[in-house]
Amino acid sequence: MSRRFPLAGLLRIRGIQERAAAAHLSRAALEQQRTEARERQVRTALTASADTPGDVRTLAAVAAGRVAARSQLSDLAALQRTQRADLDAARARHAAARRAEHGLERLAERHAEREDARAEARDQAALDEIALRPAPPRTAEEHS
Repeated sequence: MSRRFPLAGLLRIRGIQERAAAAHLSRAALEQQRTEARERQVRTALTASADTPGDVRTLAAVAAGRVAARSQLSDLAALQRTQRADLDAARARHAAARRAEHGLERLAERHAEREDARAEARDQAALDEIALRPAPPRTAEEHS
């Protein structure tokens, strides 16, 4: 009978932690991609040139829109910096969780190999013992 891996519970926890870190990394990457897409939209809107405004009010509205768009770009740039830092931290956490899980997986594999070797040794010992036993005497019926 093989022994159960003593750190099996910890290995399950490390797996859960790795999956949670991977999910966080995925969300952080998705948020950063959305912010980059929004920034591209705002830049495209800023560079799109409208027809020449016909009056002062239209010109003032266009100018106010451009100021708001530039302010939004500034906010998006700050958000991107924050998201990049979050993404880097999420990558680091995920890498650490993967290393921790991988280390325990290697221990579990070695444990399984040792248990297999012990089982094989027990089986071989049993076979050797059977081979060393003297054969039971044959009866007359068996000779014919």
